[in-house]
Amino acid sequence: MAKITRAKQLTDRDMNILSDLARCRVLSSGQIKNAYWSEAKERTCLERMERLQKAGYVKELVIYAEKLGQWMKTYCLDAKGKKWATGPQGPALNGKTVFTHPGKFNEILHQVRTNEVYYRLAEEERETYRIGDVLEIEKGTYKGGKDAVPDASYTNTSGEEIYIEADCGSYTGKQVRDKVSSFAGKKTIWVCPSGRKNFLYRHGARGEFLTYSTGGQGRIG
Repeated sequence: MAKITRAKQLTDRDMNILSDLARCRVLSSGQIKNAYWSEAKERTCLERMERLQKAGYVKELVIYAEKLGQWMKTYCLDAKGKKWATGPQGPALNGKTVFTHPGKFNEILHQVRTNEVYYRLAEEERETYRIGDVLEIEKGTYKGGKDAVPDASYTNTSGEEIYIEADCGSYTGKQVRDKVSSFAGKKTIWVCPSGRKNFLYRHGARGEFLTYSTGGQGRIG
């Protein structure tokens, strides 16, 4: 196998990926490949991401997925990637809302699944996409604010804020009912494994459902 060298210059595709990571915090290799190398072999995506990693733009972390023995390769920004994303050469995002850590280990899969919605949005909608940690900063929830914060939100092309809430299969019925109550009046997209939709619906979840296979890609269901 050829030696992987670091990326010497950012391509347009590299910059799009870095912008995505700046907004989403963490993405899986599968999500990135499907968005930017849909017709190529997986190796093509992984080699480019490794070059970006060697150059200090991204970091890689392998996590457990839903099924026992199933792993998932994920990426988040590294220091150089954040500098680019918050600078004039990038999307110039607020440095307080761009992270160089994917989150706590048990939260990473949840964030990745939430981000299943991101690549289904129009480009202008992606620019408004904010994950829960960013919403908490903006709403002051982490300082005791009372506003309910979903796992993510975005503003659609009609100017309406849409909530996104992901359940990787661990929510209790009470948790679902509490979230439904706190999101009252907000259109919500619920992300969950295939077969979990009925459970969410039974406990009051309404809106659009994005279901995914733990062995494959998500779909609108």
